[in-house]
Amino acid sequence: MNSPISDQKSNNQVIMKKLFYLTFIFALLATVAYGQKKRVAVVTFYVDKYIDANKIAAGSRQSTYEKTTEDDPRFDLRPILQDFHETFMKKYVKEFPFEIVPESEIINHPMYQAYRGMDGVEDQDSIDNLNEAIHDRFIAIDGYNVLLTGGNMLRSWRTESHLLKILEDVDIDGVLFVSLSYAWEPKIALGGLGNAGIRSYINMDLYNKDAKKVFKLDEFAISKKGVALVSGAPIFNYDKLLPMCANATDKLLDDLQKKLPKYVKKVDKNL
Repeated sequence: MNSPISDQKSNNQVIMKKLFYLTFIFALLATVAYGQKKRVAVVTFYVDKYIDANKIAAGSRQSTYEKTTEDDPRFDLRPILQDFHETFMKKYVKEFPFEIVPESEIINHPMYQAYRGMDGVEDQDSIDNLNEAIHDRFIAIDGYNVLLTGGNMLRSWRTESHLLKILEDVDIDGVLFVSLSYAWEPKIALGGLGNAGIRSYINMDLYNKDAKKVFKLDEFAISKKGVALVSGAPIFNYDKLLPMCANATDKLLDDLQKKLPKYVKKVDKNL
């Protein structure tokens, strides 16, 4: 016959075992939950051909804009965009504390393919003009739509909100907009004479499930190469312009690899 003390010890051992197993299960569940990365969809990936000319002479801006939007094979930004896209997918994504949804799940989604980000445009003429401007100005990686963030003061009517709704069956925790753009950058300018280069920009905007901005990355680099600046206007042709864009982009990609970790540091908390 067991003594009361023996029975108490036995009961304590059972309780301890149960507590141990419960603690183990909770720890395991926490580890699994922590180990599951959130999923983010890249919803646009494009380059802007419209090289910003706000820093050059006002009288030369229009002709500069028109020249960069012409469909001339000597000014083809596609190879630069494709290199940037490859670098992003092979290197940058490794820095993110979240998983990038396979591109095929996004660009092959029927509702994504049909979406143009034009909600709120009232008439067909406005839609036609917007379509024409997008076609002339922007180049996207094959399969992606050119989509600009925002579009309305009400969050529920903004582009990012629409995309989160469209892609809800893909099981995503956020949407990421990625783009590349350029601007003229006078390096030396005295009395309208000097030298001008190209400033390249990489823009990334990440939004969470509530369409709230998690981070905005806006980094730039200036080309080492340049052209003469006469009367405040750059003297250039396509053979000079494209290498400047490529040079500025190469510098930017190198710099961003080092700077990216600081941008994504608080992503987990806000995503």
